[in-house]
Amino acid sequence: MLELSISLLVIPVLWALAEWRLGLLLCLVTALLQDPLRKLTPHQPVLFVVFVGVVFAGMCVGALARGIPLNSNGIFRRYPQFARPFSLLLFLLVIQAFNSYLHFENPIITLAGLAAYLLPLPSIVCAYQLVSYQGAFRINQFLKWYIVCIAIALTTIYLEYSGYDWPVLGTINTKLIVFDAVTGQILPSFTGIFRAPEIAAWHAMAAACFVLLMVLLRGITVTRLLTALAIAALLIGLGLLAGRRKIVIEFAVFVSTYFILWAIFERGVGKLAIIACTGAALVGYTWLATGMREEVKERNNTELTDYSRYVAHSENAFQEVPSRFVELGIAPVMWAYDRYGLFGAGLGVGTQGTQYFGGGGGGAAEGGLGKITLELGVPGLFVLGWIAIATFRKLWQIMRFASRYSRRIARLSFGFVSFLVANVAGFSVATQAYGDMFILLILSWTMGFLVAVPILVEREMRARHLAGSEELARGFRPRTV
Repeated sequence: MLELSISLLVIPVLWALAEWRLGLLLCLVTALLQDPLRKLTPHQPVLFVVFVGVVFAGMCVGALARGIPLNSNGIFRRYPQFARPFSLLLFLLVIQAFNSYLHFENPIITLAGLAAYLLPLPSIVCAYQLVSYQGAFRINQFLKWYIVCIAIALTTIYLEYSGYDWPVLGTINTKLIVFDAVTGQILPSFTGIFRAPEIAAWHAMAAACFVLLMVLLRGITVTRLLTALAIAALLIGLGLLAGRRKIVIEFAVFVSTYFILWAIFERGVGKLAIIACTGAALVGYTWLATGMREEVKERNNTELTDYSRYVAHSENAFQEVPSRFVELGIAPVMWAYDRYGLFGAGLGVGTQGTQYFGGGGGGAAEGGLGKITLELGVPGLFVLGWIAIATFRKLWQIMRFASRYSRRIARLSFGFVSFLVANVAGFSVATQAYGDMFILLILSWTMGFLVAVPILVEREMRARHLAGSEELARGFRPRTV
């Protein structure tokens, strides 16, 4: 089966080489098929997780073959303030690669960690160039197909929940069991065709965010807002069956950030009513979850997989945010510092998958801040903090620029920034999903789309100017006798 899967992998790779502009869609299809193929393969080799990376590499080679520059010079020329912190980060990565090898004497751990930190750079550049050459069409194309494909894939979670026992369904290796403190019982997690609950839940959250982004792109009305929230609720509802309730928090962060940005950068009379409607929807969800929790108590927990328990389980996530941030955000930093000192243990120690080769950072790697401290040390925290501050300032300028000249592109930028903010919140307390190569690619493409927003605005302004000039020319065209 492994040989057959590798043979099938040749198809999207060659396709990406021939049509690099379709590379994002080919990566999407590959990412959705690699986990089911892995489940059907004896011993379920971890090699399958890099299939999507191979297709993306084919896309990059195809772009280079057509003369598309994939170096970072264009981005750093437009955004020179990033050159210094990124140069410092690269220097730090080289130092920590040696540190990792000295600690574990295993090049696989070092290379896995190095790939996790370096993959975003070519991904950002590739997405930036794709939008520069193809425009917003490729962004819309990817988002639409992502929503459709992920929605179909998420239905397999419900099939597994309903009792279907197909070989392509379920978690690879050990099945996750979630303990529900409210009911005092266990909640089985369901993953469908995805290999792990964290991966399934993350894609449910991402699809819900992109649905809201796409529906509201043409303008914000109460009808569109309610439609988007209904579809998003369905996707989040399927994701809750994976037992990962933090996706509710991440989606709430996305929604609130989006409308805060919209309220800041756009001026409209009805915005307060729409924001109030969104707040009412979130309050309604909390009320529904609380009601279901009482219902579960009254029925004395007669059904282990009653869906109301998954909703009630997610309701507690809002109450536990402060304690979870302390336990999984701050405490791991102190643990990593006490265990490995100022400079940490080196690259790859907390990267997902390296536990099979003697890595794994234990609880310190579960939270994002702890993972960074473990792999890059305290200096890495400061360097990445510098990059984060510089990035936020530049994204703020990009959104302000877009809002002045194009509402449509501005709303696109609001959505992408909100999506990144939601993932920063998720990464700070749980890093498991962010070790997945496809998830890293999506986040990197999102950043690439954002840095290309000024190009989209400038192109739209030129198109308006040209259309205005042509209309003016037709209006003053002399009559022929």
